[in-house]
Amino acid sequence: MGVFQIFAATGPIITSAAGGMTVGFSAILLPQLQKPDSPIQIDSEQSSWIASMAPLLMAAGCLVGGLMMERFGRKVTQLVLNVTFAAGFCLLSMASSYETILAGRFMTGFASGLVGQLTSVYIAETSDPKYRGILSAGFSFAVSFGVLISHLFGTFLHWKIAALCCSFFMVVSYVFVVFSPESPPWLLSKRRSNEAEEAFYWLRGDDTEAIKEFNDMVSKYTTGDSLKTKATLLQNLSSPEFYRPLTILLIFFFVSQFAGVHIVSFYSVSIIHSILGSNMNEYLAMIIVDVVRVIASLIPCVLLKVTRRRPLAMWSGCGTTISLAGLSIFLHFQTRIPQQLTWISLVFLLSYIVFINIGLFPLPWCMAGETFPQVTREIGSAMTTSFNFLSFFVVIKTGPLLFDSVGTDGAFMIYGSISLVGTLVLYAILPETKDRTLQEIEEAFKLRWRTVEGDDASGQQVKA
Repeated sequence: MGVFQIFAATGPIITSAAGGMTVGFSAILLPQLQKPDSPIQIDSEQSSWIASMAPLLMAAGCLVGGLMMERFGRKVTQLVLNVTFAAGFCLLSMASSYETILAGRFMTGFASGLVGQLTSVYIAETSDPKYRGILSAGFSFAVSFGVLISHLFGTFLHWKIAALCCSFFMVVSYVFVVFSPESPPWLLSKRRSNEAEEAFYWLRGDDTEAIKEFNDMVSKYTTGDSLKTKATLLQNLSSPEFYRPLTILLIFFFVSQFAGVHIVSFYSVSIIHSILGSNMNEYLAMIIVDVVRVIASLIPCVLLKVTRRRPLAMWSGCGTTISLAGLSIFLHFQTRIPQQLTWISLVFLLSYIVFINIGLFPLPWCMAGETFPQVTREIGSAMTTSFNFLSFFVVIKTGPLLFDSVGTDGAFMIYGSISLVGTLVLYAILPETKDRTLQEIEEAFKLRWRTVEGDDASGQQVKA
């Protein structure tokens, strides 16, 4: 029955690639606009706004997305999202002024804010616990793949044609979403029990384990537990099963963003040029970096099937810190190192991309859809992902200033220091959620900070 769960997840995952295209598009748009013969001339301040407009609107998209998911359902919101992405890229393809480019970036950025929480929540609610990790990791793979695709389009095509090509992906996603069911937990929350049962068994089959999980889910909405949904908003938000995962995810997203996960995507050409100088074609190096990112994002798709969340986060955090520190130190002494050893800096950069994409980047997105209780899942995922994109905006907007004030080496050392401190904090607070149903995770957060049975950093099972 995993085939039907994969089918249902395919539409949102393809849409997530559009989020990656939005992230990567500025890296190919800005160099073309800055050419002397460009019909649209921009200065450095306008370049900064073109790059940061998308992440600025992502935070607003998260908040609106949470409301839409609750009011209209996951499926309808997904369909609206596809149309918005397509319209934004089409607007970019027809842009003839700076203002029109900002409008297109506005639309794609706003849509990107919806895609993260929508994908994580929908996959969490429609997949079996044993498939949830690998399908949720498909989000980070799709984002990385989208960055690569936009960079490939921009390397060989004019940016207007590249934008039009990006819009075609939304047609494919739309078809998958149309033929996929609505989320069973959302249908139950709206008292549409027959539709929920039909959707659940279409996705999961009707074996003994699936029937038990569905009956447990139904009882949540038809017995005493369902009274929780009638509590006031303040009571729901002050419950431990809400504020505990909220705190953990806010910290997790902060560490992910301020470790510089997207800074390389947005300023690929300029960063690689500062690292390699004129020893290598920056666009070729950018494509190499993108390919490594895509390959690295495939790793958690496998690891999340066999490895628990906590050890994966620790390995990722330690590797990210070491890579950033090594890159910073090498760049600091770059003028004293023979030119034939310049490739070492690229190795550190690639190892950084690998390590941050196997844990620090995908894990908070996986957990955003599975740690909050049904009654506050929309607002919880909206708050955490909105905070993530606000952090995203701050990092992207301050990136050029940071590089100018402390140098590329100093900037990477700052990102590495945040990664180090963040990894230590996550070691102390991160729960283990692998192979647990959404109901089990919710009950565990009611009782204590960690889930009932957690993992230590080595992956050994321990009692909390």
